[in-house]
Amino acid sequence: MADFKISAAAFAVEQDPGGRFWNSRWNLHPEVLAQYALPKRVTITDSTIREGEEAPHVVYTLEEKLRIARLLDEMNVHEVDCGFCSSNQGHLDFLTALAGEGLRIKKSAIARIDLPDYRAGIDRILAAGADIVLCALYPTPLPGYDWPDYCRRVQEAIRHCTASGVSTSFWFTCTRWDERYTLDLYRAAVDAGADRIKTAGGGVLTVPAYKRLVRLLKGIAGEAEVGVHAHNNYGTATACTLAAVEAGASNVETSVNGLADGAGLAAFEEVVMALTVMYGMDLGITLERITELSRLVQEISGVAVQPHKPLVGASVFLETPDTHIEGILRARLRGEKTRGFIEPGTIGQRMSLLFGPSALGGKSIELKAEELGVALGDDQVRAVVEAMTERLTRVDALAEGEVEAIIRSVADRAPAR
Repeated sequence: MADFKISAAAFAVEQDPGGRFWNSRWNLHPEVLAQYALPKRVTITDSTIREGEEAPHVVYTLEEKLRIARLLDEMNVHEVDCGFCSSNQGHLDFLTALAGEGLRIKKSAIARIDLPDYRAGIDRILAAGADIVLCALYPTPLPGYDWPDYCRRVQEAIRHCTASGVSTSFWFTCTRWDERYTLDLYRAAVDAGADRIKTAGGGVLTVPAYKRLVRLLKGIAGEAEVGVHAHNNYGTATACTLAAVEAGASNVETSVNGLADGAGLAAFEEVVMALTVMYGMDLGITLERITELSRLVQEISGVAVQPHKPLVGASVFLETPDTHIEGILRARLRGEKTRGFIEPGTIGQRMSLLFGPSALGGKSIELKAEELGVALGDDQVRAVVEAMTERLTRVDALAEGEVEAIIRSVADRAPAR
């Protein structure tokens, strides 16, 4: 009778040809895939600059905004949200400066069409060099307006943009609106020639509700694309964004580290990597610089992410359980990649080990010494354990470099026995 290969049963996955990550076959079951209406291509509009500055105590200088935009461009991110350029002079100044940079990234700017001088606001955006004008309707009471007048205002704004040849988008906080009026407004935008209709707000819908919303918009959109912008009020922003893509949305809005007002926005790094790994999409984005981008935004904004923040947190690839440490060291010695959910270098992270009291049994220490090319005898292993134990009376855990220093120090003091 043949031996049962438990390791094969426990790791039956689809590997990325480049060894960057693996995808669970549970994700690839035909019954799961049959539920999708995935678009052929998804674009990312990043709102780290606009939404990020709406987070409390976050204020960017113009040069800091440009630093973020330049890195987004270098990473081949598709679009950047330049903000409320029709009504905010600082946002308009950024759009003007960004247009002068000559970057490839598309510049999207918001025009509030509920304001009396909305046409002049749109003209300011066009003159500053926007590639996309996002016409935004807020529920501002307009004197003498009946419902058809609001729908007509949407159409007039869209047509004012399209007459200039610029790409035009339309959004409003539809997740709180009555469904009848919501669909009326989107129909008006599509009938007027909008290139994209987009949800705004969010953060208040369940995943099935968000998916249904996108399906309704797809039924209205015709040749226009559907975009989504989901906040994270209940921790569902990434889930709702992915559900929207499953339903056919082809433009998604994100913010690096999820930085935004309130509970934040769908996080760039989470959405990009989930679409890449679990949905098999090639977004064309340079994944290896994701951690660099996250750290730049942390530096500029002054808002640090929690250590366990998905993908970019400091603890995500910091292994502490003794069995994990042993497995990682054995894989390193065999020249193999460890079986984490992705290879850390895929996003510019690095796997590190943290040795605590549970790693004092001896195997991890011997394996670490072997990796260093140091042969430890039994007495030396005990000496390393004693040195680590003494150090651990003063600290919670030892970094990998500290353990390496202890091993070398013990090895240099006495020959192996």
